[in-house]
Amino acid sequence: MKTLEINPLVRIAPVQLKHAENMFRWMSDSDVAKNVGLRQKPSRQKTKAWIGNAARDNLICAHAIYLEKHHVGNVVIDKIDAYLRTARLSIYIGEKAARRQGVATTAIYLALKRAFATHKLHKVCLTVHEQNTGAIAGYTKFGFVVEGILRDEFRMNNRRINAFFMSLLRNEFNQIQTHIRL
Repeated sequence: MKTLEINPLVRIAPVQLKHAENMFRWMSDSDVAKNVGLRQKPSRQKTKAWIGNAARDNLICAHAIYLEKHHVGNVVIDKIDAYLRTARLSIYIGEKAARRQGVATTAIYLALKRAFATHKLHKVCLTVHEQNTGAIAGYTKFGFVVEGILRDEFRMNNRRINAFFMSLLRNEFNQIQTHIRL
């Protein structure tokens, strides 16, 4: 496994209403909306409602990603199952200027470190559509393994494409931590 570079300028903090305007702007960007599979037209009201719901739900850990002092995206651990000790990861970097700087890798690392410790998780899963090759490369570099292909699972530009179901186990995450360079 390659060494993962952690960007010391990146931190995560709980998503709050003050993040709503950025989130709405990013979800209004067709590239971001397309890659996250947004199904409805975004609105400020829906964004604020999602933030409120996430703050009240113990099964959702929604984090704002900061690069220095700027909110640049979100990383979410949700669908937490205390019995199976599993959860789902999702992430997006909304600010184009913040991409390709190790922001996503660092945010994933920070969110997983917190989630594995706090919720005693055994496994974290995610889905990613097959055309999001940058994300797939990043997840693979991080240690996520493709468990299966979800055929025609995703709709993009009015056509169906496959998605990958990927996961990372606690022991794999623990091994990754030995390859982190701060």
